[in-house]
Amino acid sequence: MMSNQDSNISDPEDPFADRRRKREEMFAASPIVELTGIFLKGGGGHNKEDGQFSMSLDIPVWKVSNGELRTETLYVDFTSSRDQCDAFRKLLTPYTVYRFHARVLFASEEFDYNDARLIELLGIETSDDELNQSLIELQKPVTYQDSELGIFTLDRDHDVFMAETLWGSQKIELTLVVGEVEEIQELLSTAHQLWKRQVEWNQRILDYAVQEMLPIKNDSWLDDGEQKLSAKDFLSKMNLEGIVVSSNDSFEFWFDDGEMFGYHMIFFRGDFESGLFDACLG
Repeated sequence: MMSNQDSNISDPEDPFADRRRKREEMFAASPIVELTGIFLKGGGGHNKEDGQFSMSLDIPVWKVSNGELRTETLYVDFTSSRDQCDAFRKLLTPYTVYRFHARVLFASEEFDYNDARLIELLGIETSDDELNQSLIELQKPVTYQDSELGIFTLDRDHDVFMAETLWGSQKIELTLVVGEVEEIQELLSTAHQLWKRQVEWNQRILDYAVQEMLPIKNDSWLDDGEQKLSAKDFLSKMNLEGIVVSSNDSFEFWFDDGEMFGYHMIFFRGDFESGLFDACLG
């Protein structure tokens, strides 16, 4: 069994310190309850100032004790040493119902979200009919069909919708960084604008690649005996693999580097207002 200890947050230079301190005080005063829910994924992890390590579990469907079934995602924080967090992560299997002891704070006028602090993992739960049915529903594929760009499928592990589509004559992967069908239209609008102007944007991307990345290749990434590349040779080695569309009309173009940069991906960021503004290796 793994246990979590509450931590105090105190940083006078942090403008949110009072709010966060109050939240922790509320957690400390709240009772320990039995929480049952579907574990979807364990996200991130970061070092805290006191030397402890913090990670978060995504619980999309859950209930407290024998209470009502709740379908807004609960983020359950676990804080301990890095080794203990890693060990705890290995105990959990995605798409499994677990029972926990935790302190839970529900949304209120002051804090408009639910979250929890994990105290103890109690084990797998198999007897709750509501959660078992929710687990079946959660494992069904979620899709959205767009008449121009194809069928998008939800990747729950990353909260994105993905579709295989064409950019010009090339088959690529289009990713919309959104986890709910109800929110997909805004990002599709951006994608549609890109596709309507794809000849223009394709040329802008290629020109920007030559401007930003060709000098880096020729100045810093030439192998022994390798000659400097011309713009034509440089572009011939790049291969577009995917486009990522995010909120605020922003997007990224991802290219295979053709082994020019040690098997890194090359990606370019932009939006409709600013144009292209970043070129990176990923």
